[in-house]
Amino acid sequence: MVPAPRAAPLGIRCLMTSLDIASSLPPSPAKHWRTLGASLRENSLILLYAALIAPVPYLVAHWIGVDGPAPSRLPGMYFSFAAFVVLSLFCCYALWYIYHSRIARIPGFRETAWRRVRATYLTRERILLALPPLLLWPVLASGFSFLKSIMPLVQPFYLDPALVEIDRALHFGVDPWRLLAPLLNHAPVTFAINGVYMLWIIVFNAVLVLQCGAAGNRKLRLQFLVTMALAWTLVGNLAATLMSSAGPCYYHLVADGPNPFTPLMTYLHSVSEGMRFTLLDAEHHVPLTSVLLQDVLWQSQMMGDHGIAKGISAAPSMHVASTWIIFQLCLVYGRRAAIFGGAFLLAILVGSVHLGWHYATDGYTAIIFSAAIWWAVGRFLDVPAVQRLIWPKGLAPAR
Repeated sequence: MVPAPRAAPLGIRCLMTSLDIASSLPPSPAKHWRTLGASLRENSLILLYAALIAPVPYLVAHWIGVDGPAPSRLPGMYFSFAAFVVLSLFCCYALWYIYHSRIARIPGFRETAWRRVRATYLTRERILLALPPLLLWPVLASGFSFLKSIMPLVQPFYLDPALVEIDRALHFGVDPWRLLAPLLNHAPVTFAINGVYMLWIIVFNAVLVLQCGAAGNRKLRLQFLVTMALAWTLVGNLAATLMSSAGPCYYHLVADGPNPFTPLMTYLHSVSEGMRFTLLDAEHHVPLTSVLLQDVLWQSQMMGDHGIAKGISAAPSMHVASTWIIFQLCLVYGRRAAIFGGAFLLAILVGSVHLGWHYATDGYTAIIFSAAIWWAVGRFLDVPAVQRLIWPKGLAPAR
């Protein structure tokens, strides 16, 4: 006969009971402040960078004699960012839910899905960790957008003819878009590529928000955020000014001589005009969004509009640069993520050429510059003194 287990001493039982009660109580305000303090410390590099870069648009505007970005822009930037964040997170949740409920077929997932999200992602630690970079991102984006819009005033477009020649030298004497034409110059294919290219903004915002609150691999999280912030300034503003160029779709407007992209742009406009269908006895037109945006951006440039999401710049391509940085994350998160990241990077690179936005060289230089920044930030974060400053209790192992 197995003897009954002995009861724990009264003192131990009282202590265990008090711990159970304490764990069920809401966190104290002091714990919230400690968590926020740890978040500010971990995000200190981003906070410092934002403080250093915030005055730059005003200094450049004063230097060239134009008005700086109006503070009234910021609410609109925050609203736009919030709208894209909500849309991106909804798409992430929908894909996550469909995969686990329909493909993995996890029993009872429908009833527990939202509880899993709250327990895993909407924790106090993740929310407070994500808040500083999320609140600063619209400020950085507003400065980037303004500097991009005034770039031709600092350095007029001049490099387009040289980029055409470099493209041909790298592709056996042929324009890259001509190499892609036999495979891609079909209206359904072009619309599909255009759709993926427009999807970039959703993917970018989704990855940005998820990495802001990534509580697993903290070094990877910070490397991604710092690299992304540096890339938008160093690649998207500084390098773009030094390599000032408009892109294939605007070649005839900024360069002398024959336009080598006339056949490409004629094809794209014909596809945009030709997508029409009849529904309910009415004809509907579905234009190619890239063609519409190209016209809108040029009109804004000519009007001197320095508003949100305005400005023209070809080299280097920030679409490719940011997607390459996302691809580095995917390489860490397993084979499936790496396949998705690689395919998306290839689609953005090919789409930037096929849709007339960029020269192929724009994408290649973007990858080279972004790789250099990614490597430099990673080496910086490996310095023990830097890790002790950012993570005074030690860098938690990746999980």
